[in-house]
Amino acid sequence: MACVRRSCKPASILALQSVCDRFYFLLFGAIRVRLGERVSLRADLVITQSVNGAIGTDLLAELKRSAPVAWLRSAQWIRAYGRWIDRIAYRSASWSHPVADIKAWFLSKRLWQALQLQSGEFSLQLNDVEIADLLIDSYLRFKPSPTFVVRDPFVRRLIWQALRDERQARTYFERERPAWYLSSHTTYLEHGIPVRVALAQGVEVWSFGNLNGLGKKLSREDCFHTPNFSAYRSDFNTLDRQDERLAQAQVKLERRLSGSIDSATSYMRQSAYANTNMEVSLPPNLKGAVVVFLHDFYDSPHVYPDLVFHDFWEWICLTVTTLHASGITFFLKPHPNQIALSDEALTRLQAQHPSVNLLPAGISNVQLAKAGIACGVTVYGTVAHEMAYLGIPTIGCARHPHHSFDFCRTAKSRAEYVAMLRSPEILPLPVEAMQRQALIFYYMHNIHGSESERALADSFITLWRECNFGNDSEELIKARVQAFTALPGFDDFISCLASKAEVRSY
Repeated sequence: MACVRRSCKPASILALQSVCDRFYFLLFGAIRVRLGERVSLRADLVITQSVNGAIGTDLLAELKRSAPVAWLRSAQWIRAYGRWIDRIAYRSASWSHPVADIKAWFLSKRLWQALQLQSGEFSLQLNDVEIADLLIDSYLRFKPSPTFVVRDPFVRRLIWQALRDERQARTYFERERPAWYLSSHTTYLEHGIPVRVALAQGVEVWSFGNLNGLGKKLSREDCFHTPNFSAYRSDFNTLDRQDERLAQAQVKLERRLSGSIDSATSYMRQSAYANTNMEVSLPPNLKGAVVVFLHDFYDSPHVYPDLVFHDFWEWICLTVTTLHASGITFFLKPHPNQIALSDEALTRLQAQHPSVNLLPAGISNVQLAKAGIACGVTVYGTVAHEMAYLGIPTIGCARHPHHSFDFCRTAKSRAEYVAMLRSPEILPLPVEAMQRQALIFYYMHNIHGSESERALADSFITLWRECNFGNDSEELIKARVQAFTALPGFDDFISCLASKAEVRSY
């Protein structure tokens, strides 16, 4: 009788992003199954494959982005979900709306032309949903290009796809009003548009692109999958046994500085400190120099708000020009996990700025600190608190993870950034104070939390690394998933989701 009564209740809708990735398939599948044990559930799959179906702008790339190819690619994942998926919410690559798509093509030209007339920060809103940052990141990755070229016709192609995605997402989320939408990341058009449209429609949205914990509940004010670090400093000040906690952080941070991969750097194949104990020839004029820690030019820059630059190329060009004009000795350090295309970008940078000095790949950041560098420069890298612990100040230019701390001077405009570059010798705090703040950040970011929360986070990271970097058998991966979902923290997370299920009466 209980079963009959439950079946009479309309199901709450769980919308899942279809990600062509084993880790997210396993994660979202596990959440769907476990949540379905708690509430009457209908699961809809949002298939976002379109522009992300290929890299490049030639005919072959456009063929790979077409509806038939996207249909074939998504079919295997739909079959894998099997009976756990009830419906397809919508497909980003679809020929089902030819009239609307033609109208969107003509509208895309007007929007593209309007974008070209803008100066300073780019802005493009579709029904009050800002997408300019998503557009720029998609251009960098899928063009591919180290810099955003607004007059490139491929920008219009992306705007056209954005119009199609926004229309379909708005139609779906307005009509169905799912209780939850689960997304891997929030960057690029494929992730960001459904996330932002769902939030605009009042849907509870969770992202899982941050490896520091299981899931982040998003809001219109904070729609980034990266953690909100603003309260780290103030929250630590309310804790007891502070010296004990800082000692824990010191042990783990020094382990990272000796070459280990920890939770905060789990996305990296190779540690920036892997060669700390190797004999590597250092340039003779490192003492007192500035070291600019490069980012991957093709990675998504807009993972944090208040980014001062549109892309990493624009950032590095202004950085190099400013330091050179100021007569400041500086070196560039490539990102240890950058893709091969970034090597080509560096070659291009050296052609434009022949005076640029690249550090040898084998030099670790510990060696740079011991050599007596004056300052490190980054947009938002984890290197900021690492350098602070080593006694070196940094300069950043986004609402980065360390923006509430004093060891990193954070520019809020280009003029402010240039002024900071011209005064790299400024030490914002005594060395001991910088080290303490670095340990506070490390503790709050990597250690703080209940035993259940940390066990879940560690298992989450282990599963992600084995799905992405490991050579484990399917049986071992399956065992890892079972161990992960058996943790009390996972059950707590499901209970949190279930408590938000829309209450409906028959």
